[in-house]
Amino acid sequence: MAQTALKTCEICVSSAGTNYCTTCEQIFCDNCKAMHNRQKISKDHKFKDSVNVVQGIKATTSKCKEHKEDTIFVCNECYVLVCSKCITGKHNGHKLSDIEESVSSLSNVTKTEIRSILDAAGSNVTAVEKSLKKFDSEVDASVKGIQEHGSKLKKLIEREVGEMVATTKKKANAEKERLRKILTDVRTVLEKASVLEHKQNELQKTKNDSSTLLSKLLILTGEIEKLQTIHFVTGPTNSYTPGVTTNKHLTELLGKSDFSETHVTYIEGGTKISILTKETMHGHLYKCRCGYEMISATQ
Repeated sequence: MAQTALKTCEICVSSAGTNYCTTCEQIFCDNCKAMHNRQKISKDHKFKDSVNVVQGIKATTSKCKEHKEDTIFVCNECYVLVCSKCITGKHNGHKLSDIEESVSSLSNVTKTEIRSILDAAGSNVTAVEKSLKKFDSEVDASVKGIQEHGSKLKKLIEREVGEMVATTKKKANAEKERLRKILTDVRTVLEKASVLEHKQNELQKTKNDSSTLLSKLLILTGEIEKLQTIHFVTGPTNSYTPGVTTNKHLTELLGKSDFSETHVTYIEGGTKISILTKETMHGHLYKCRCGYEMISATQ
């Protein structure tokens, strides 16, 4: 029996991938596996031999429920998979689409959708990290300015300085905590989108028949639609404006610490993915929340 060629590690893309993470659905070399297990977020992930994963894939054939024959087309008028007998029966005269073409079109669209989500999530991670660093610097500058200005007023405004510093830090901590949560959210989107990308890539490598591949792509499409994408608008800012140092109007002398709030937009679900056919675009393949596979008609 011929030996199955080892795949390349999908993390470092250089060493032989002998380990398969069942949680991430990715192939790791021994070194990358060790690093994966040391990380807090993935320390409990389970691995198995990647060769067994490849050898364990078996092709199946989708059968027509009415005629028990292989489905070979998509009926563009009834939005169902049909076999050769269906074509001469109740689907006679209907416009049909080749399953292979539907699979190819849907594969390209899902790949593009996942890449778009990955790019957006990656940009969001960078933007939030940059904003958090900038915000920390601004808050530090504000606190320093408050303390320096307060020292000029000495005992006369010592109580007010302490209160303003405390207020600034409290507001800063609240905004930083919100930024950290957003950062966690966008990293989660990035990780989930990476898993979906891996699934999509693996589907392209399988030897499943077109009907089975189409079914799995429909499931993948449903997962994409459920994925929450995030649009990071802008992070908070902070600045300190010192007042004039006199013995009158202590509140004005202390100045104020100004904040702008974090703005972010959460977008529920993905984009409904269209299927291109030989004739025209007749509908959208997707998997509804109840798990039933459907093709919704396009107006």
